[in-house]
Amino acid sequence: MSGGRRKNDTFKQIHEKGDIKMELLEAIKSRRSVRAYKPDPVSEEVLTELLEVARWAPSATNTQPWEFFVLTGNALEDLNHATTANIREGMKPNPDIAALETPPKGPYATRQQKFFKQILDLVKPEEGTNKMQNWFEMSASNYNAPALIIIVADKSAPGWFIFDIGIVTQTIALAAQEYGLGTCILGDTAAYPDCVRRVTGIPESKRIIIGIAVGYPDWDDPLNSLQTGREPVEKLVTWCRTAETR
Repeated sequence: MSGGRRKNDTFKQIHEKGDIKMELLEAIKSRRSVRAYKPDPVSEEVLTELLEVARWAPSATNTQPWEFFVLTGNALEDLNHATTANIREGMKPNPDIAALETPPKGPYATRQQKFFKQILDLVKPEEGTNKMQNWFEMSASNYNAPALIIIVADKSAPGWFIFDIGIVTQTIALAAQEYGLGTCILGDTAAYPDCVRRVTGIPESKRIIIGIAVGYPDWDDPLNSLQTGREPVEKLVTWCRTAETR
């Protein structure tokens, strides 16, 4: 039996079960960014299983424009040290995707500022730093998660690749919950691509897009008490029931 046939059979079996809908919806609604982790390592077996699931994410015309670099142990420690040093030295970010540094405006800026206030209320500044500086350093060190997945795309990838990368990123974040893992999607991982390339050997021919911190959540840490809201659906949806030209 072909792999495609097996996948179709599984799809049918899942959707014939009445409880799977609730499980999926609950996973979507309960997912949150985890910013404090237990020191327990995540095994390569579990990380491989997670990415085995994630590779089934949809992509435009099945181009699958993603590749994964998984950092653990000394490699991750070296990257955390290098990126944190850049933050402390005030080095300007230089991501492969320049749009990642475009500041939000209008309602997006308002939502971002609300988030900043929420997260900074939970950050404890270390000696010699303010809350914002300390938070930047925590993010640059991937919140000391025991594993980091870096998603890259070849520079030859079609123009819509960034949309597909977003899909596979969400897929990883949702699937991680099945393994008791928390995640935090981190644009800061891509802020200093030279650091990432020195540690990982990612070639210049590939764009470094996003990082995903992965680990077992420390729910006792105040950072993980943050709960962000969402705009009501009524503000986001426009119903088009009659053609405007009629």
